[in-house]
Amino acid sequence: MNKSFAFLTNEEFDELGHFLLYDVAEEGMTIDTMDGFLHAVAVGPTDLQPRHWLPKIWGTEEMMPPMESIDQLNHVLGLVMRHFNGIIVGLESDPREIDPHWTIFNYEGKEYDDAEGWASGFVQGMRLSWNDWQPMLQTPEGQAWFRPIGLLGEDDFGPDQDAISSSPAQRAEHALQIPEAVLAMHRHWLPMRLARYERKVAKAWQPKVGRNDPCPCGKGVKFKKCCGAAVNLH
Repeated sequence: MNKSFAFLTNEEFDELGHFLLYDVAEEGMTIDTMDGFLHAVAVGPTDLQPRHWLPKIWGTEEMMPPMESIDQLNHVLGLVMRHFNGIIVGLESDPREIDPHWTIFNYEGKEYDDAEGWASGFVQGMRLSWNDWQPMLQTPEGQAWFRPIGLLGEDDFGPDQDAISSSPAQRAEHALQIPEAVLAMHRHWLPMRLARYERKVAKAWQPKVGRNDPCPCGKGVKFKKCCGAAVNLH
């Protein structure tokens, strides 16, 4: 894990959770739902810009919800982006790791992981580019990876959903399968994401040679009299 990155402190994470709970639209996400949502954005097959997913967090069509001041806007936006980048840092670490944030609840004297909100957020993140996820979801491996998330995060995942997800113990068991499933999804999509990134970098750094500049082929003559001559251009 990158020790130099400024991950959110527990206090900052709680502050963001309080803001989401009390200062955004009723349709906005809770902190655990947002965490699952951002994990899906981070590991999925599509490069989504913040303008595609920030409004979903607030439950509005705007990039940011109403704020008291520009300082508050920048502060809240900074918390969200640092949390998102923290997820990416974990996925790029060696070994790769994730730290999903969901709730723990007590039932009959025992504590259980409650990842339903987190899984719902992950599904919402997938649905931003649902068609792009289909090549993975149509494979046996992809279906197995998605299964614990779908059982917890979708209302109508399958005919056996109630039978195998009705008790706190059953739901907690599904939750514990999620981290490895998400890492597997990340591994699945990583080659595609890397190839797309390399193409972007290559395009961004493509040299632009003027006709009077030295030819990049290294012959020592001007571009217009070498590779830039009309006969050589294709």
